[in-house]
Amino acid sequence: MPKLRDERAAWLAVQDRLRRRSRRLGPLGWVVTIATLGAWAVLRSQARGAARMAAYSLAVDHVTGYLDDDERETLRTRQKVPAWFLFEVERARWAARDRQRLPAGRETRLERHRRILLRVVLTGTVVAALVLAPTLWVRLGSMGRIGPAAGAPAADVAIVFGAQVAPGGQVPMPFLKGRLDVAARLLTTGKVKALLISGDAQGGSGDEVRVMRDYLAGQGVDPARMVVDPHGLDTYDTCRRAHDVYGVTKALLVSQELHLHRAVTLCRRLGVDAYGVPALCEGCQRVTIAYNTLRDVAAAPKAAWEAFRHRQATVVSPPDPSLLQATR
Repeated sequence: MPKLRDERAAWLAVQDRLRRRSRRLGPLGWVVTIATLGAWAVLRSQARGAARMAAYSLAVDHVTGYLDDDERETLRTRQKVPAWFLFEVERARWAARDRQRLPAGRETRLERHRRILLRVVLTGTVVAALVLAPTLWVRLGSMGRIGPAAGAPAADVAIVFGAQVAPGGQVPMPFLKGRLDVAARLLTTGKVKALLISGDAQGGSGDEVRVMRDYLAGQGVDPARMVVDPHGLDTYDTCRRAHDVYGVTKALLVSQELHLHRAVTLCRRLGVDAYGVPALCEGCQRVTIAYNTLRDVAAAPKAAWEAFRHRQATVVSPPDPSLLQATR
């Protein structure tokens, strides 16, 4: 085999790197590329604008035939068209674009009512899909996983979701009190070994987790069996942090049933084998229950989106072994 010249050997050694380098645009290349794309976009826009104006010209010629004598006189003397004119021009242009027969005349009242009704129905269908589809997802994800404590599976941990505290920031509101009473019974009856108290330590109504801990301690719950997560800012964050920070893989969830469907579905999505135990709301008015039910339905799209994104918790913390120690 003949010996390669130095120049040939050097070329073979660097040709791959040079090939990659040759494909780089460099600063000047980027400027030229951007300028070319910009020029193309402008020219394309101008071409499309010219085509659209030609279509408008045909539509205007067609719709002018709808004018009555008085409207024609106003057009000649004052250069004004009736209020309906531009709408009919658009209607004629769309018909021509879709290669349909041009309208024979102005839109009738019946046609207008049908058009408005169709838009209302389509809008309602889209809104219903955006709201009801996530709600269906939430319900399916929690199906068969909510029930009284007696039928709940064994678990080491119960997660108690925070809620508003009463004015003054010292005692829980009925919603939260109902959750805490159920959590205390789960612990004292031996259904669980420890409680993860999750809420917002800087909530709008006060320090939720401090009030929850103090209330449970007042009910005789051993503080060593309670672990506080002050960064459970919402249902998603509570479930995400329970799994990622405190190592929870199986838990009973304590909240009102209207909220448990979403909580169970989210926790399962995030790696926690969850079962919901409903709490009551003694003294709550029907309007309060109705409001919170609608609020939870409205929260379903957000829950579905967050579960799809699998976002990080708002506050990311290192693993905390305190809950594992509390269950021993």
